[in-house]
Amino acid sequence: MSALALRRTDPHMVEMADLPHQFSDDAPKADPWHDDTLGFASFAHRVAKALVEQRAPSGYVLGLHGEWGSGKSTVLNFVRAYLERWRDEEQDDVANLQWLAFDPWIVSGHQDLAAAYFKVLSEKIGDAADKRAAIRRMAKGAIDAGADKIADAAASVGWIIDHTGGAASKAGAAVGKVALKKAAEKWLSEPSLQKTYWQLVERLKVADRRFIVFIDDIDRLTNEEIRSLMQMVKTVGRLPNVTYLLSYDRQIVWSALGSFAPSDGARSGYAEKIVQHEIEVPVPSRSGLMRMLERGLPDLPSPTPTGIRWMEIMQAGLQRWLRHPRDVVRLCNAMHFAWAALKDEIDPYDVLCMEALRLFDRTVFDWVRDNREALLGEGLSYGLVTDEKAASAAADVLGDTLSAGAKANIVPILRILFPNRVKMFGGRRGYSTETWSSVVARRGIASPAGYTAYFSLSPSPFAVPKAWLDEASRPETTRERHARLIDQALALRDEAGASQAGEYLQELDHRISAFGPIALVALLEALADRTVAVMRANDDAGVFGPSSAHHILIGDVLERLGPERASAALEAIFTTSEDVGALAALFMDLARSIGVIPSEGSNLRHYIPAEMLSRLGALLLPKIVAAHVADQLSTLPAYYDVARTWIHLGGRMEARAWLADEARRNGHTLATLSRGLLGTSTDENGTRFGVYRDPDTDFYDIDAIEEGCIRFGNEADLNDSERARIKALHEGIGLLRRKASLNAASDGRSE
Repeated sequence: MSALALRRTDPHMVEMADLPHQFSDDAPKADPWHDDTLGFASFAHRVAKALVEQRAPSGYVLGLHGEWGSGKSTVLNFVRAYLERWRDEEQDDVANLQWLAFDPWIVSGHQDLAAAYFKVLSEKIGDAADKRAAIRRMAKGAIDAGADKIADAAASVGWIIDHTGGAASKAGAAVGKVALKKAAEKWLSEPSLQKTYWQLVERLKVADRRFIVFIDDIDRLTNEEIRSLMQMVKTVGRLPNVTYLLSYDRQIVWSALGSFAPSDGARSGYAEKIVQHEIEVPVPSRSGLMRMLERGLPDLPSPTPTGIRWMEIMQAGLQRWLRHPRDVVRLCNAMHFAWAALKDEIDPYDVLCMEALRLFDRTVFDWVRDNREALLGEGLSYGLVTDEKAASAAADVLGDTLSAGAKANIVPILRILFPNRVKMFGGRRGYSTETWSSVVARRGIASPAGYTAYFSLSPSPFAVPKAWLDEASRPETTRERHARLIDQALALRDEAGASQAGEYLQELDHRISAFGPIALVALLEALADRTVAVMRANDDAGVFGPSSAHHILIGDVLERLGPERASAALEAIFTTSEDVGALAALFMDLARSIGVIPSEGSNLRHYIPAEMLSRLGALLLPKIVAAHVADQLSTLPAYYDVARTWIHLGGRMEARAWLADEARRNGHTLATLSRGLLGTSTDENGTRFGVYRDPDTDFYDIDAIEEGCIRFGNEADLNDSERARIKALHEGIGLLRRKASLNAASDGRSE
């Protein structure tokens, strides 16, 4: 089971899921009994035990090494938590043990570090009353023997190091000359620093007390401050019965100490004179880091535990990126921000990968951002590469910026994110285990909609919302709800004002592989219900309009249903529906698919048996006749499918007469009739129409059409498209008549 799938069984995950979005807390953990996500508690327990059991009569310095973000502060907090628990339990080993934390990064300057340290020491090692008294006496400059001589001695050392009592470091500019003069006179009357320091040493030797000093975040200091602190620990800070636990990143601290060493080779030797023993923060387990990621992203949908793609993301990406707790926190915070803007509009794990690239592989992230055309192959449908040489050149640019090792790490994650570009990244045989339909269905970063949504931090205002597609993909979605979703897509417009219904139907087609028979039937019924609406939206879009996507989706639904279920569903639709335009379009698609009506360039797909097509025709014919009698056919967005179906079912004369009547009715009906006669071409200059073949006289009365063109071509209430259609139809018929006359004359001369 993957770590992110543990949500199902971990009650803590359920509780976290109820919380609102919030950024992850980068603060170190303090409770080893409840906050030990990464297994640091047992390590901290052993360290605490060793500190309690070991004596340090001459003082001791223990180093805790870990890179930034590796959890050093958490380990120190856990060690202190165990010490406090044992003290509360009144264990004998900790009866005479005291500990304090010194935070050097809030102090600056060599003198300030030493003075601040001894001030903290004096405050911590007495009881509350003694602490306050010592501080008051130190402030007055009159330190004398008190209830706690060690506290007094420590305060004396601090006072001598910084004779202003802290005023110089905190508000030196605000101290008047008189006050400074008095402080200087008092300092001259005090014992020397060396004498006072040795008094503190002697008192610590004879006292039956031990001290542990925790100094964290040394690697946050400047190089000069690191050297000052380490020098202090080595000199005046080396005290009897005082054990230091220093926390740092070895590379940073050792580098800062380099100026003390005569050569680079002696750098580590000098550091070892200060730190007598060094331990390292345990390397977090992969499962621990993933649990931490899980808790940091409670709203992220659970992946399929055995999904190949998820396993690839884990192995090629997350396990390489997430090395320390802080890496997890950074990624969680990035995801909280991105997912709040993109939720339900893009694949969440593609967002996770992209955010990780942005944080941990910035060069690759920038390359992905700057190479949209090469990665998406925009220009051809289904993401095909339009120029393989350009794509290869883009990949070479990335390869030139990466080392061989980095390339070996990056290429697998890019293949996961862009499975349609496996060949571009040197994949064997140039294919991926994930289909393009799967990429589009989950709206991955490799899809245009996913890419646009991620890099704009929001889906395009013209994009079909992924939430619509998710709803359409639910098994319980009804025929009526499917129809409403199609209506929403019909109403959604792109930059040019064209309906996005085609985009919706194309994306939905990529998802139907997961549909069961009942869901497929509900979708088929809704597609039939909205056929005429899709035809109207098609307008002058031609083969790229929503009608093409509608036709393909219906075919794919029928194929998945199989002949028996498809036949039953279609018979129910043809029995109950009165939408003649939709039924005729569906009948023609079926007739072409099984070869009953020839069609240029059409591949046979036997969705239903020929006998069932005859049955559907028998149901449809009386509905066509009834609609004609009721004068309902003229309002259809196109006449060709109804006329061709009517003729196929034995009504040739009736269909031809009907079309002739529509040609003579008005300019609107003539323009509608022209859709079955005109071809369409679109370029940067706009859309053009033309008669692409001789009209079939079994369908069309050419004289009636020409008469209509002459009568209605200049009607005032025609729109530009209708006027252009009628003009192209008139010119085309005239051209065909002249061509026919020339052919006839040529034949006469030949005779």
